[in-house]
Amino acid sequence: MKKDIKTLTLKELAGHLEELKYPKYHAQQIFSWLYQKGAGDFSSMSDLSLKLRRDLEKVFYISNFILKEKLISRDGTIKYLFELEDKNIIESVLIPHTERNTVCLSTQVGCKFSCQFCASGALGFVRNLNQAEILNQILFIKSDTKEDITNIVFMGIGEPLDNYDTVLNSIRAINAKYGFNIGQRKITVSTAGVVEGIKKLSREGLQIELSVSLHGSTDGKRDKIMPINKKFPLKKLIPAIKEFAKLTKRKITFEYMLLGGFNTTIEDARQLISLTKGINCKVNLIPFNATGQGDFLSPAKLEMLFFRDHLLKNKTDVTIRQPRGQDIQAACGQLRLRRINQ
Repeated sequence: MKKDIKTLTLKELAGHLEELKYPKYHAQQIFSWLYQKGAGDFSSMSDLSLKLRRDLEKVFYISNFILKEKLISRDGTIKYLFELEDKNIIESVLIPHTERNTVCLSTQVGCKFSCQFCASGALGFVRNLNQAEILNQILFIKSDTKEDITNIVFMGIGEPLDNYDTVLNSIRAINAKYGFNIGQRKITVSTAGVVEGIKKLSREGLQIELSVSLHGSTDGKRDKIMPINKKFPLKKLIPAIKEFAKLTKRKITFEYMLLGGFNTTIEDARQLISLTKGINCKVNLIPFNATGQGDFLSPAKLEMLFFRDHLLKNKTDVTIRQPRGQDIQAACGQLRLRRINQ
């Protein structure tokens, strides 16, 4: 049975080439064809010998996605719904900006962590994505839009650090000179708080960005909306984050979903200031985008501003994220949930 060549790391591909009696350097050429030129077949790889191309075709194939739906927002955000080889579906989002094009990647089919405000876990967890399925999201969007992709965020469906090895291999392919050649500091991994994964990632020697979905400044609040907090409470999570910041010298982003009437009081703000004190970080406030999940409400404008202003008064680096793609269900998991429930 043929193997999807995009599931291989550069090192693994070089090893396969050696088994086929070819020099390892061809792996770099093949990577360039796959990820820089978007080759869909081996016959187009013109700087490889005809014999090598034929031998590759005997043992490998080059996968692609089936596009099930594509929605374009008034603000330019594009949401894609892809069908995988096993008929499962995932989402990806392109977020264009004046100076950059960011792709938001999914890492799993579904999510096992079931945050109460998020649609991603509403249908449960199915499986991890493989490397090809992660990288194909970038390739498809790049081909579809004919735009250069400048930034990558692992913030789509699933918990990236719960699919650690595959996500790490994907990051290396995204960063590789012969891969997508996107700088490490333009790659962000978001986590709901998988402490072991944060600790491992801090020792990989990478300069990627870490974004932590906090959404509550006490264990009591996080327990109610994020089941993961019962396994990794703040007394475990915060030290791991501090260690990451110390070892990598990177600024941490704390994502804080503003849920109307739940975590938006002045006392919540005070606790958040105390929790993040001494950490090189910024706080990204996210107005809740109603998904139909749970009983949460979008915050009132004054509610958001009071919360933000209290953080600013205490010299916390804070911004309110401007919603993108609200008219096309761009929040994580919404489109997939609607499609499956049809």
